[in-house]
Amino acid sequence: MENNKNKKYLGTVSLSDEELEDMSLDISYSEGTRLITFILGEEKYGLDILKVRELISFPEGLTRIPRMPDFIVGMFNLRGLVIPVMDLRKKFNMTGEERHEFSVIIIVDVENKNIGLTVDAVSDVIFVKDEDMQDTSELAVNVDTKFIKGVAKTKDEMIILLDIDYLLSKEEFDTLIENKSKE
Repeated sequence: MENNKNKKYLGTVSLSDEELEDMSLDISYSEGTRLITFILGEEKYGLDILKVRELISFPEGLTRIPRMPDFIVGMFNLRGLVIPVMDLRKKFNMTGEERHEFSVIIIVDVENKNIGLTVDAVSDVIFVKDEDMQDTSELAVNVDTKFIKGVAKTKDEMIILLDIDYLLSKEEFDTLIENKSKE
C-alpha cells in the first residue's frame, strides 16, 4: 500500500456490490503465432513476424559476389549494413519471374545476421492459433521439409510456414557470413 501512495493516478472508479455482481468480464487467451504472409508463385507462405526486421522495395542495383550459391542474387547497402539477398524462387527451384511493382525484399534476422528474401508480394499480417497449425511430420515423406515449419490452416487457404533458421544450410550460411566479413 505504501508504494501506491507515491504513484499518481488519473482517477478512481467506485462500484457498488450490486454493480460488481452485474459486471461480467470474459478474458480469453489463445496460444498462437503472428505471421507475415507473402506470395511466391501460386502459393502463400508465412514467417514468424518476430523474425522480420523490415520490408523494403527492390533496390536498383545488387552487387553480385563471386562463389556465392546461385540463389544469393547479390548484396546491397541498407543504411550502412551490407544485406545479402536470397531469391526464394531460385532456392525453391521455382521458375523465374520478372520483378514487378509488388516485388519486395523482406529483411529477416537469422542468428543475429540480416538477410533479404525476395518475394513476389507481401500479403498480410495474421494471427494463427496453435491448433490451426500442422507440423512437417504429417507432410509427405519424400519432400525436403527442413526449412518448412508446417502448414497453417485459415478459413480461406493454406499457408506454408517457413522456418527461417533452417532456410540456409550451415555451410551456405557460413559461406555467406565469411564472404560478408571479407568486405
